Amino acid sequence: MKKAMMLVLPLFVSFAANAADSLDGCGLGWQINNGKTYSATTTRATTNAFVPPTFGMTTGTIGCDKLDIGMNEQESLNYVATNFESLKTELAMGEGEYVDGLANTMSCSADLGSKVQGNYENVVAPAQNPLELYRNIRSVCI
Repeated sequence: MKKAMMLVLPLFVSFAANAADSLDGCGLGWQINNGKTYSATTTRATTNAFVPPTFGMTTGTIGCDKLDIGMNEQESLNYVATNFESLKTELAMGEGEYVDGLANTMSCSADLGSKVQGNYENVVAPAQNPLELYRNIRSVCI
């Protein structure tokens, strides 16, 4: 009986106590419950675990600030999508106007073309669409 009380008592106390921080993020969890209790914090954390706020962080919705990284990646992804075929051709050569433009939008070093060319079979060849190509290039750019 004592063990059961030791497990249940903290649960009741947590519902009544005020949570000290209000900085546990943004997202759908904040839209559902924005109270400052431990139970509200737990509800937000659980909700945000199932529906991560990453979409809100990149778009500036569901109570999240828009992060610069999301804007930068969107610009780079748009560049890859717009110039997909030309990029694939120039990446095979290891240089070119489109490769330089991509390195600029992704804030990569100027030798991006030679890095990708040296790893062409793993980066460009398997990419079936712009998103795959972008992700593969991103792994080389880091």
